[in-house]
Amino acid sequence: MKKSVLHFITLIFLTFLMPGIIHAQCPGCVIDMNCTSSPAQPTICPAVLPDGVAMQPYDANLSFYLPHNFTDAGTGYNVDLNQLDILSVVGLPYGLSFQTDAAPSNTYYPTSNPPTSEHGCGKICGTPIMAGNYNITVFVLAHVSVGIINQTANSSFTIPLTILQGSSANSGFTMTGPVGCAPHTTGFTSNRPSNGNPNVTYNWDFGNGNQSFAENPPAQYYGVPGLYPVSLQTQIDTLPYTLESMTVNSSSGCNTWPWVVPDYYFVLKQGSTTVYSSSTMSSDTPVTFAFSPIVMNDATYTVYIGVANGGFFGGDVQCGDVSFSGHNVGTYTVSAGSLSVTYTINHPVFNFTDIDTVKVYQSPVIDTLVVMPDDSICNGDSVMLSAVDTYGGLYQWYNDTTVLNNATQGVYYAKSSGYYWVEVSNTNGCRANSGIQPITVIDNPSKPGTWVIGNTLYTNAADADLQWYMNESLLSFAIYNSFNISASGYYYVIATNEFGCSTSSDTVYVTYSSGIAEVDDINEIQLVPNPTTGKFIVSFETSSGQAVEINITDLTGRVIYDKVYESSGKHFSREIDLSDIPQGIYMVGIIVDKSKAMTKLVKQ
Repeated sequence: MKKSVLHFITLIFLTFLMPGIIHAQCPGCVIDMNCTSSPAQPTICPAVLPDGVAMQPYDANLSFYLPHNFTDAGTGYNVDLNQLDILSVVGLPYGLSFQTDAAPSNTYYPTSNPPTSEHGCGKICGTPIMAGNYNITVFVLAHVSVGIINQTANSSFTIPLTILQGSSANSGFTMTGPVGCAPHTTGFTSNRPSNGNPNVTYNWDFGNGNQSFAENPPAQYYGVPGLYPVSLQTQIDTLPYTLESMTVNSSSGCNTWPWVVPDYYFVLKQGSTTVYSSSTMSSDTPVTFAFSPIVMNDATYTVYIGVANGGFFGGDVQCGDVSFSGHNVGTYTVSAGSLSVTYTINHPVFNFTDIDTVKVYQSPVIDTLVVMPDDSICNGDSVMLSAVDTYGGLYQWYNDTTVLNNATQGVYYAKSSGYYWVEVSNTNGCRANSGIQPITVIDNPSKPGTWVIGNTLYTNAADADLQWYMNESLLSFAIYNSFNISASGYYYVIATNEFGCSTSSDTVYVTYSSGIAEVDDINEIQLVPNPTTGKFIVSFETSSGQAVEINITDLTGRVIYDKVYESSGKHFSREIDLSDIPQGIYMVGIIVDKSKAMTKLVKQ
């Protein structure tokens, strides 16, 4: 019943990703009143919480439907959900907070004013610090009723949450995991791809002593906490060399009419191939030509300067020529005779320097998982497990994969078998796990039963070491299945197994009798039938004419039947009904005057 009724809580609160309800600071959630289900069952809206991204703001609204009455799918019972308390949450990503519309009590009463009281909401907000896969455990207390039966039950549920790696803030490169816990690994990718062009070069400095000239270098290891400045120098040398300008400074060697303004032009050749012929510029020197940039190869070029129709007979006049290298970047003036030419070759090269920082935080360090007194204990005892953390302080203990409720201190007392370990975290979101410590709980011996025959105590304990006690004092050499008492008092026996685990019998008061002679005047005892299902006849022969006491006890010494019968002469026979007692072995005691006898009865 408990498991199926509480199962609905996983739908509602497993997505509450808060580092502590008390310190939540995410007010203002909005209820989606359309968040219902048919037939009525507790429901969360939306059903899936989106992933978060490290170092990026996160904000999400949740609405939940808590029907005050519904049919439990697991049992078919009609269930009233009277109250739900959110107790605590562990295993959360640091940086996120959560607040319900029932803060600060975080208690809901679905039956108080339906349908309004059947709806609630919560808001998750903040900036998760650390990327990773988180297992978040929510502890809740549900108050339910089925008919006239009320019950409360603690339960815990676990759900995974993924916080994705964030990217770096600079424009030149992306870091995968720019923030982490030591030891930490960060990946790097250039945001200015080369597309295979060898004229795009990279020079990385990772701040950890390593450098690289690769476009996308291998991931880098940071073993020590600290701030690591990372720089990338990117050079993009992919644009061509271009001839940007051409100016004729002087050309007195040109034979032109002195009163006519000359029409200058130039012809650019690579070897015998004409690369470009300019239009004419009507001007006296200096003459700067207008043209679009001309792509230049890594070769020698020749520029021929001429004047159109400037000769004495109307033909073109050749002023001369100069040569230069097509990849000689800069502005240069060259001369050949009276001809002086200034030209400019341009070749843009882009250089970028991008800087960012890798942040590596100190991880907790668990020195040793201490076990006291031993890793094996008797049922009912406990083992003290303790961990000392140097750089953390927030503890959570586990038994195998189960989160232990309220086990958030450096010391935990284990009382059951299992594989125990502790996770320690700090305020930077760094975590460390201890080693696994197996704990074995050994069963105690079965509780010994005791009974008395005359002045002798007996026990049915087997496969154990025995020790009898009287009035809380150990009886020397009383270590066997029977013990002859010599005084009245309170007696019990302790059985101890090979592992040192002990169980005590009940304490019984025994009266020492010095005047009773056992089986002195009681003969031919019969219990018919034996075994019996309830009714049986006890009979015996006696020469005494005294009253008869029949005393029946179980093996622990507890009296279940005691009756005194009037004398019936030398032959005693009575029917006794034990139909209402459990099956087992019982001791039937017969006392006549100073004689006493004991025999065994089996109840089936």
